[in-house]
Amino acid sequence: MWTTEYGHPDDPEQFEWLYAYSPYHHVDPGTEYPALYITTAESDTRVHPSHAMKMTARLQGETGSDRPILMRFERAAGHGAGTPMSMILDQYTDYYSFLFTQLGIRF
Repeated sequence: MWTTEYGHPDDPEQFEWLYAYSPYHHVDPGTEYPALYITTAESDTRVHPSHAMKMTARLQGETGSDRPILMRFERAAGHGAGTPMSMILDQYTDYYSFLFTQLGIRF
């Protein structure tokens, strides 16, 4: 859908551009990746949630670290616009809980 903007993988020259900046294709097995909190939403029309799912699974399988690699998946949400305040508060609660846990901050 976005091949005119980003390039087409069937074109050898454009494939090289795409591959060069693809984080998925540059996951290095055994690397001690930091703790990661990846977010996605079922109704995201800009970035399909399968990308976040694949990246999360790959990092979980390849990391040499014991740090968590988690993914938050929203069912009734999209790319962010129009998100109700209650959902935003839930998201921020999870973001900061993850961050504080990783930094060892206790209340």
